Amino acid sequence: MAHLNVQAIVSNSVARIGTADPVEVTVSVTRPTGVPVTTLSRAAFIIGNTWGPFRIEVIDFQHVGQIGPGATNAGGLYMMKLIPIPGSVWTRMAPLHLVFVVDTGKDHGQTIAELSFS
Repeated sequence: MAHLNVQAIVSNSVARIGTADPVEVTVSVTRPTGVPVTTLSRAAFIIGNTWGPFRIEVIDFQHVGQIGPGATNAGGLYMMKLIPIPGSVWTRMAPLHLVFVVDTGKDHGQTIAELSFS
């Protein structure tokens, strides 16, 4: 099994405590050589939090092919919108950590990112 470098940035400008509003996330996946991994499907991602892997639902998933004309090392970027599982709302945990695991069956990587509420 080969290692994948995974980084995630959580951007929360909408969701508030007590709501199920979506939270936007951008995940970057590269090989150890820096080459972007551009062929992942939603099924390759496991997204959870410190409460367990199934308390987060992905309601939108997109692969971002290139970030701009002439961009180098672009790709390997995946944008998602996350919500709490149906029937749940965001709650204040200090801090709430989201865990992103990428598992292709032969390659694997993970990272953690912080979700905060204003």
